Amino acid sequence: MPKNDNVKSIRLYESVKNNVSEEAADSIAEKVYLAKSADFKRKFKWANDVCNYLKINFDDEQIKKIRMSCSCTPPPKYIEAVKKLYQASESLDEFCQKYNTTYEGKHSVWYDGDVLFFSYPSCYCDCVKRVDGQVPTTWCLCTLGYTKKLFDTVLDYNTEVELIESIKTGGIRCIMKITRK
Repeated sequence: MPKNDNVKSIRLYESVKNNVSEEAADSIAEKVYLAKSADFKRKFKWANDVCNYLKINFDDEQIKKIRMSCSCTPPPKYIEAVKKLYQASESLDEFCQKYNTTYEGKHSVWYDGDVLFFSYPSCYCDCVKRVDGQVPTTWCLCTLGYTKKLFDTVLDYNTEVELIESIKTGGIRCIMKITRK
């Protein structure tokens, strides 16, 4: 078996171990592995294989926890900068305006009076973005973890994040709905 040493596969292993069990983590690492040297086509195949494995072996709630906790983490400088924008704003509407001015073209946020939304204009996942094709929604659940890590810190409260749309599942952009938990 190839060495399962890719940072994404290591995070997946740790997530399954922490959210289910070490035995379950050992099983997924043995059956769905990814080497550090994997090219973008192999990463795309691995992403699909992971989704299929998760669907067969875990329930929806476990899958969501696994995918959210193996997400990438927003860079600390970015979190700090976004938090400063929020703290310098008198309302969520003002925060959205400042955020969108600062990060124009990269991401956007908007507030509809009840709910905050966060959106990407393109897929940023290095496992799937370079292949023309779709992945199961399961793969994109990791963006919920990324978004939650960001906005829990920025807003300074526990958030609930829901995936509304994603590019790699057929959407025109990635959109996450953020509410207070």
